[in-house]
Amino acid sequence: MRLLLLAVLVWFSVARAGCEPKIINIGAVLSTKKHEQVFRDAISQANKRHGTWKIQLNATSVTHKPNAIQMALSVCEDLISSQVYAILVSHPPAPNDHLTPTPVSYTAGFYRIPVLGLTTRMSIYSDKSIHLSFLRTVPPYSHQSNVWFEMMRFYKWNHIILIVSDDHEGRAAQKKLETLLEEKESKSKKRNYDSLEQLSYDSKRGPKAEKVLQFEPGTKNVTSLLLEAKELEARVIILSASEDDATTVYMAAAKENMTGPGYVWLVGEREISGNALRNAPEAHEREERICPYQRRRGSGGPDWAPLQKGADAYQICRRRDWQGGV
Repeated sequence: MRLLLLAVLVWFSVARAGCEPKIINIGAVLSTKKHEQVFRDAISQANKRHGTWKIQLNATSVTHKPNAIQMALSVCEDLISSQVYAILVSHPPAPNDHLTPTPVSYTAGFYRIPVLGLTTRMSIYSDKSIHLSFLRTVPPYSHQSNVWFEMMRFYKWNHIILIVSDDHEGRAAQKKLETLLEEKESKSKKRNYDSLEQLSYDSKRGPKAEKVLQFEPGTKNVTSLLLEAKELEARVIILSASEDDATTVYMAAAKENMTGPGYVWLVGEREISGNALRNAPEAHEREERICPYQRRRGSGGPDWAPLQKGADAYQICRRRDWQGGV
C-alpha cells in the first residue's frame, strides 16, 4: 500500500510538471497606496523565497473607504470577485481610526473567507458569534487584564477598585479580570476546604475587586465617581477607558489628590497614549509604601510592604512567560 501511495504521489508530481502553477490570491484592505505597494513587495519576496513551481501567491489590494457600505462593496467587487483565499485588513491610527475592519469582517465572514487583522486591538473582534472568521495577529486590549492580575498577586494587593467605561472595551476588560479573580478564588477555596483549614482560607484569599465603577463614554464630569472610590478602603485603582476618557479621569483625580503617594494606578496601552499620557499620574522616584491588606491610610496594620518604582513592574512582565499574548 505504501509503495502504491508513493507511486501515485510521484505520478502526480510529474503530471503537474507541465502545468501552470496554482495561483493563490491574497487580498488586503490597507490604509494608503504606499502600504499597498509594501504588500505587493512582500508577496513578491515571498514568491522568490518560498514559492515553488506548483504554487505562486498573487496580491490583490484596496484602500479603506470612507464609509461601511462603500467598503463592503469594494470587498465584493475587488477582492471576493478575484477569488481571494484570505484578506488582510489594517486598522488605521487616529484620526482615521473610525475606519475599522468591521465591514470587511462582516462581508468576508458571509463567504467564510478568513480575515487577518494586522493592527486592531479592539476586543470585539474576538467574539466569534459576531466575527466568524476573524483572526488576530495582536492580542486585544482586554488581555492586559492578565498583567494587572499578575501584578496584584505579586504585590499582594488583595482589594482593588475597577473603573471602566461602559462600552465594549470596558466591559471586556472587566469580564476578563473578574474571570481571573473568580478562578483564583475558587482554586484557593477548594484547596483550603479540602484540608479543612477555614482560617487558612480566610487569610489566604486571593485578590478581588472591592468595587466596580462604570461611567458613560464621553462623560466630562467624573468627580462624583472618584469621590465614591475615595471612600472605599482599596487604594489600587485599575482604569480601562479610551484616551479621551482617561484624560478626563486623570485630571479629576489630580484635583481630588488621588494621584500622589498612597495610590496606585494600573492602566493599559490606551490609557497612556496621546493626551492621556500627558495627564497621567507621574511615577514617584522614591519608594512608596502601601499596606498589603489595603487598609485605609492611617489605620495602621501589620507588615507594610514596599511598592518600588516602575522598573519592578517591567521586570515582572519580562520574566513571565506570557503564552497566548498579553
